[in-house]
Amino acid sequence: MASDAKSLGLEFLQAFWAGKPEQAYALCAPHARWRFQRSLHDPQEVPVPEAVDWLMKTLVSGFDETSGYSVTLRDAIGEADEAAIEYSATGKTRTGQTYLNHYVVRFTSRDGQIVSIRPYFDTHYVSQMLFDLD
Repeated sequence: MASDAKSLGLEFLQAFWAGKPEQAYALCAPHARWRFQRSLHDPQEVPVPEAVDWLMKTLVSGFDETSGYSVTLRDAIGEADEAAIEYSATGKTRTGQTYLNHYVVRFTSRDGQIVSIRPYFDTHYVSQMLFDLD
């Protein structure tokens, strides 16, 4: 298993995208935290399993069940315990609209495990396209 933040982050995202949360959790320290953007979730900082569960029930479930979504990796940079991974996600929503959003996720690792995940993306667009936050 890789131990640098870039490799760990890529493995985590690949497991998440494949719908395999247990594989993603195995890359995280028991105390690993996910920080949501203020407009997306309350509370903003939660344990990784709680965050992934919430995302699966809200964001991921907003996609059409038969076609799902696809991800295009754009860039991944990292140095030791810090990494930033950029990607785009596209797909059809449950209402038949085309979704396309761009993401950057920051990962921090310690001792070969992820300790912090901080995604950045257009939360207003997500709210409009995949679920209603109001």
